[in-house]
Amino acid sequence: MTSGQPFSERVTSLRLAGGGRLVVLANPHAPTVTLAGTLRAGPALAADGRFSVPGLTAAMLDRGTADYGRIELARELEDHGLQLMVRASAGAPITVSFSAQGLAEELPRLAGLLIEVLRRPTFPSEELDKLREQVLGSLVRERQETHALAFAALTRAIYPDGHPLQRRTIEAREREVRSLSREDLVAFHGATYGPSSLALAVVGDVEPGRVASLFEEQLKGWEGAGGVDPVIPEEKDTEPSEERIQIADRPNLDVFLGHGGHLLRSAPDYPAAVLANSCLGQSTLTSRLGVAVRDREGLTYGIYSRFFGTLHVAGPWAVSLGVSADNLGRAVELSRAVISEYVAEGPTEEELADERTALAGGYRVGLATNAGVARELVTALTAGESVERLDRFPEEILAVDRDQVIDAIRTHLHPEKLVMTAAGDFES
Repeated sequence: MTSGQPFSERVTSLRLAGGGRLVVLANPHAPTVTLAGTLRAGPALAADGRFSVPGLTAAMLDRGTADYGRIELARELEDHGLQLMVRASAGAPITVSFSAQGLAEELPRLAGLLIEVLRRPTFPSEELDKLREQVLGSLVRERQETHALAFAALTRAIYPDGHPLQRRTIEAREREVRSLSREDLVAFHGATYGPSSLALAVVGDVEPGRVASLFEEQLKGWEGAGGVDPVIPEEKDTEPSEERIQIADRPNLDVFLGHGGHLLRSAPDYPAAVLANSCLGQSTLTSRLGVAVRDREGLTYGIYSRFFGTLHVAGPWAVSLGVSADNLGRAVELSRAVISEYVAEGPTEEELADERTALAGGYRVGLATNAGVARELVTALTAGESVERLDRFPEEILAVDRDQVIDAIRTHLHPEKLVMTAAGDFES
């Protein structure tokens, strides 16, 4: 998406009648439109810690509405070349997210279907039974997924029971999914879904005034929920620990080294912290961990580090790597040493220069499509930020100096607190 004007001058921002927020960016260079949005109806809003309820509620929305059965809705979307998806993510526990796209001329139909799905689902019992079996099947498969099992164990070491970022055991999730009823989903939808928490971005070959009128009409009369405040328990005061999960016939282990994180997008040191992590482990090929553990020693086929969630609830900071059982000890020891040295010394000016350019450039490249702009706009809205962030963030990255990065490293990275979890076959 090319234009000499800043995004802040091209985006129209509006408050919808129900209290939601709408931003529209006209892009006449392609005959398509992309919608992206969120509602405050994520896992953290589940009653009594039943975190499966929000996910199943979101997954049921397109399985039957007041005007469409599941097959009818799927046919309507397919016949007009439209896509629509709603999902709840454990990594962003406050919200559910949705997206839709199609030709710009189909926007009225697309908007109508989106609001129909969000507003008037019927939660057919037979569809819930099918979905339940699908979810239970996925949990059976998860017993063999080393990456998922190792990450889940890391979250259980960091977060207490009842925390939405704690990935509960498969057995606990299976029991909950089996016990849930249609009435549980209906009650959750009624308590959380509503226009007041709607954050919506529309990008494409559209006229902002017509988009606003269209959604005002679609939302008319929808009062919905007044909103539920999530309760987030305090993170555990964890000590360094190790956990190995035996999975037969999985010779390639998945390993996490991490600790609880406290970084949010709204933090003043967010650009410096992101840059600090980028130098250490953003890239398997060029970051410090990759060069040391993968290229120099050949102990892993892939390694990276990241902050796992920074929107409303700070997720863990962790290193993820794949390794053979024979190399586990050496790879973990070397990774710990690299992290400790990095925290003690910080990055070089050369590392910083490379990563500044790569991060700022990558962010701008992500804004080259309707979908990329829509995603970033709605993320800014959901985080309570202004649309100026799209213009400002690359410049903030480029302006971060080494002292700021070192401060961020020592605030957010703690090698003395690292928890190690690994899943795979340790016995073959």
